[in-house]
Amino acid sequence: MIPEAAGATPYGIFLLADAYLDAASLAAKEPRLYSQGPTRLLSYHAAELFLKTYMRSAGETIDSLRAHGHDLHSMLTRAGELGLGVPPQIIAQADKMKRKNDYVRVRYVVIEEKSDISPASVLRFTTTIRKSVCAALNMDDQGVPKGKHWLGPLPSDYPRQDFDDAGS
Repeated sequence: MIPEAAGATPYGIFLLADAYLDAASLAAKEPRLYSQGPTRLLSYHAAELFLKTYMRSAGETIDSLRAHGHDLHSMLTRAGELGLGVPPQIIAQADKMKRKNDYVRVRYVVIEEKSDISPASVLRFTTTIRKSVCAALNMDDQGVPKGKHWLGPLPSDYPRQDFDDAGS
């Protein structure tokens, strides 16, 4: 079950994204002889979750999040439509990743090519997305919210009884 389906708040999704980014950073410190795929895959998944954090906070439903699949370019485009600002080079890099089908390739390719996107580049890409989401959602550098978790009203598919029981 994806975190959104479990009723996680954007902050809960963010924490999961941060855990994947931490794991990617640790994997990068111990390079594998034949493949840097794990570092890249963990980074890509963290980027996906950071973008879902923002889109969920902006009111996107689970179905709309799932409709993007693992297409980071599509997610960045939609997040931008919802107000997330990212540097233009991030959009260009996501376009390159999509053209190379890198998010899928990294999961299955055994032998890497010199033209593959470097783990360091994917880590920078993900870290930049994280910083953009933190700024947009009014989080500090550690990702702790300094205000509300939601940019607007709760998504239509969010389990409201959780808030009703809490008196909110």
